[in-house]
Amino acid sequence: MMFLLKRTGLLLLLLMLFTACQKKAVQETLAPYNPEKDLYLEQEMTLISSYLERAENPGEMEDTLDIEFHYQRAFEELEHLSVTHKEHPTFALMQTRVTESYDSYLTELNASQSDSLSADLIQLQLGDLYDNDSLKASYPLSYTPPRMQIPIEMNSRVEKTIRYFTRGKGKRVFHRWLERTGKYQKLVQDILKEEEAPEELFYLAMIESGFNPRARSWARAVGMWQFISATGKAYGLRNNWWYDERRDPVKATRAAARHLNDLYDRFGDWYLAIAGYNFNPAKIAYRIKKYKVETYWDLPRLPRETRGYVPSFLAAVTIASNPGDYGFTDYELQEPLEFDTMTVRECVDLNVVAKAIGSTFEEMKALNPALLRWCTPPDEKTWTLYIPKGKREIFAQKYAEIPKEKKVSWVRHRIRSGETLSTIARRYNVRMSEIKRFNKLRSNLIRAGKSLVIPIPSDKNVRAKYAKIERKSTPRRTKPLEKVDGREKHEYIVRSGDSLWDISREFNVTLSEIRKWNGLGRTRLIKPGQKLNIWLPIAGAQQSTTASAAGKSQTTKKQTTTATTKKADGSTITHRVASGETLWDIAQAYKVSIRDIKRWNGKRSNLIHPGDELKILPK
Repeated sequence: MMFLLKRTGLLLLLLMLFTACQKKAVQETLAPYNPEKDLYLEQEMTLISSYLERAENPGEMEDTLDIEFHYQRAFEELEHLSVTHKEHPTFALMQTRVTESYDSYLTELNASQSDSLSADLIQLQLGDLYDNDSLKASYPLSYTPPRMQIPIEMNSRVEKTIRYFTRGKGKRVFHRWLERTGKYQKLVQDILKEEEAPEELFYLAMIESGFNPRARSWARAVGMWQFISATGKAYGLRNNWWYDERRDPVKATRAAARHLNDLYDRFGDWYLAIAGYNFNPAKIAYRIKKYKVETYWDLPRLPRETRGYVPSFLAAVTIASNPGDYGFTDYELQEPLEFDTMTVRECVDLNVVAKAIGSTFEEMKALNPALLRWCTPPDEKTWTLYIPKGKREIFAQKYAEIPKEKKVSWVRHRIRSGETLSTIARRYNVRMSEIKRFNKLRSNLIRAGKSLVIPIPSDKNVRAKYAKIERKSTPRRTKPLEKVDGREKHEYIVRSGDSLWDISREFNVTLSEIRKWNGLGRTRLIKPGQKLNIWLPIAGAQQSTTASAAGKSQTTKKQTTTATTKKADGSTITHRVASGETLWDIAQAYKVSIRDIKRWNGKRSNLIHPGDELKILPK
C-alpha cells in the first residue's frame, strides 16, 4: 500500500513537471504582445489629430466649426481612449500635444503669457516621482501654519514636490502661478471664509489650474477649480453653448468650497477630502474599506495624478507661505481682481457695453470668462454682468440711452437654393439648435426664399473672429487611386447617417487611407448614394457593399472571413479580430477558453478591437 502511494505521488510529481515544461515551451513559441500594433489606437489618433488640425487652422476648410467645439471633441476622444490606453506612450504624447495646443489658444485669446506646462500635466509628472517611495519622513512631525486649519505633513513625497517646484521648469511654472495669487487671493479667500472652508484651500486652485479661469483638461474639467460638467451642475454651475459658469471665479469658488466641505463631512479628514476632490470620492471610500486604511498616504492603486495631488497642495502651501525661503524673490504680484456688477434683463452685446463705459471688448471678455460668445445669453431672463470697478453709474446711465435694437446685433439671412441649416450654422458659427430655437423651427426643414434671424457680434473685427465667413473656394481634391499594391478594390455606397469615421471602423482601415484612395483631400463631407473605393488586402478579406435604392430601406450585409496565419510548425495561429467579434466568438470558433486566449496574449480584460492580432494555441 505504501509502495502504491509513493508511486502515485511520483507520477503526480512527474506530471506537474511535464505540464510546467509544456507551458514554458508554449510561452517560448509565442511572440511578445506588441501594443504598438493597435489599429484601433491608430484610428483614434487620426480622429483626434483631425479635430486638433481643425482647431489650429479654422480657416483652411469649408466645413469649419467653432474652435472651442473642435478642442472639446479632441478632449472627449482622449477621455474615451483613456479607458483602454491611458498608459500607452502614444496616448501620453497626444494628451500632451492637445493640452499644450489648447494652452496656446488660450494664450492668444487672453493676450497673456502661457504656462510652459499645464497644471494637469504637472500632476501626471509628479505622480511618477513617487514610484517605489517608502514615505520616509525627514520631519517627524506635522505642523499647522498660523491662521490655517489644515495641518502640513512633511514626508519624502512633499519634499520631492517642493524640489520640483523650486528647480528648472517646475520653478518657472510656480513663479508664474505665484504672481497670479495677487489677482485672485482676496476674492477667493473671502468666499472660502463666507462658506466656512479653510482659507488655505485657495492653493488648491493653484495646482488645479494655475489660477486660469479658462483652463480645460483633457478629461473635460473646466475652469479655475476644474469642475467636470456633472459635478458642476450638482453644485449649481450651469453650462451650454452661450455660457459656462464653471469659468466664473466667483460662482466656481463658492461651488468648490461647498463641495470640499461636503467631502470633509464625509471623510472627516482634509487630505482624504482633497484626494476625493481630484479623484472619484466613491472610489476613495471603496479603497478605505477594501484595504482597511485610514490615511491618504496608505491608499493603494491611486491614479498618477492623484498620487501627486495632495503632496502638490502641501508643497504649494509651504512655498507660498514663505516664498523667499525657497528662492522666489523677484516675482511681482498681479493687481487684485476688482469689478462692479450689473444685472441686465435682455441679451446685450459686449461691444455695446464696452463702448458705453469707455472700455474694450477684450476687457469685458476677461472680466466675464463664463460668457463663451460675444453677448449675454439671449435665453436668460436676467444675467449678472461684471464691469470695470467704478463704472456702475455710467453704465446704468449710458445703457438706458441705447436703443433696444442696438443692444445686440442680428443678421437676417435669406435662404438660398441648396442651403441647409447645417451650412448656415457653419457660416455664422452658430449651432443648428440655436437657429431653430430663435426662429421657432420644429424641424431641420427650411425653404429657399424664406429668412432666418441669426445673432452676430456688432463689431466687425470681433465678428470676423467669432463668426467664420464662408469661403468661396472648395476643398482640394485629387483623382481617386486606380491601383493599390497588394489590395483589391471594393465599392461601398454611402448610406444615410454614414460618416468617414464609421466606414473606416467598419473596414478596419484609417481615415487618411479612405481620403487618399478616393481623392477626398481633407474634407469629411460625404453624401448618401456616394460611391467610395475601399482597397482591402487581397488575401483573407471579403467585403460586401450596401446597395441602396430610392424609396427603399437600406441594409448592410457584411461578410468577413477570419484572417489566420499558421506558423511553420503548426503550433500557433494568429487571429486578426474582425469587426463585431468578441472573445467569446473567437473562443467558440477555436474550441478554447476565453481565459486561455487572455493568458496567451497577456490580456487582463475582455476588451478587443477590430484589427487586433491574437495568438491562438488550438487543442
